Amino acid sequence: MKTSLVSLGALPVALGLPSFVNLGHGSLIGSTSSPKLSKFDIDSPSLLKPNHLTWTPPSAGDLRAPCPGLNTLANHGFIPHDGRNITSEIVQKGFKDAMNIDEALSAAAFKPALELNPGASFINLDMLHKHNFIEHDGSLSRRDMYFDPSNRFDKETFDAFIGYFERTTTINITTIANARARHALEMSRVNPNFTLPESAIPAATGECAFLLTIFGTPGTPVANRSYVEFFFRNERLPVELGWAPVDTPITLSPTIQQIANEIVAQTPSDVPLTYAPKSSG
Repeated sequence: MKTSLVSLGALPVALGLPSFVNLGHGSLIGSTSSPKLSKFDIDSPSLLKPNHLTWTPPSAGDLRAPCPGLNTLANHGFIPHDGRNITSEIVQKGFKDAMNIDEALSAAAFKPALELNPGASFINLDMLHKHNFIEHDGSLSRRDMYFDPSNRFDKETFDAFIGYFERTTTINITTIANARARHALEMSRVNPNFTLPESAIPAATGECAFLLTIFGTPGTPVANRSYVEFFFRNERLPVELGWAPVDTPITLSPTIQQIANEIVAQTPSDVPLTYAPKSSG
């Protein structure tokens, strides 16, 4: 068992969920046309907005982040589709409308990103491609920067991660703690420069906590596996599978902080939590 490392305010740009999924390098599941509500058994249809029902992949010249959450919002038009001039206000409204994430959490998570664009009140999504800021080794869906600095979606990497859940149809705190840790361990064995410092643990576990709440509920952090896979492989919200935003707003404290700390606590005792280069040999 591991001790808690996630404290209030210690999730730098935590809304930059796991890792970059480049639609040009992965298989799109489902149609790119706008689905009709009557076609689907929607969990919470009252929370759906027109942008949930429209989706357009990035075009040449559009910018994207090492973050399927932000990229998904751009693809649906909850934030500017071109990925430029993203302000705190835009992020707050985008995550609130798209996923019912509390504005205070979005604002606090966005604030450190402005360090990447000194003197400005906005960022472009491609500015977030900085090692150990959002992007980190042991990604759930892309190769480490040592092998591929492009941050492109890597089907083999994501398949390896999702494979830890075997045939289960849901993902919970225990299973995602095990999968995240063992996935990172395997990646550390082939990357001589693999690092996952303590400072990166809030992001690494916080992103998992977001998956459990966005595709489960804050009160019952058990995600529908099909929603998670659809989201990663497509950078698209799984509305056509029946998903809708949760009724209860997602907050940092206690929701995300508590779940992330539990993921740390349930990390298998035979697997390291943090890594320095070559530490796992």
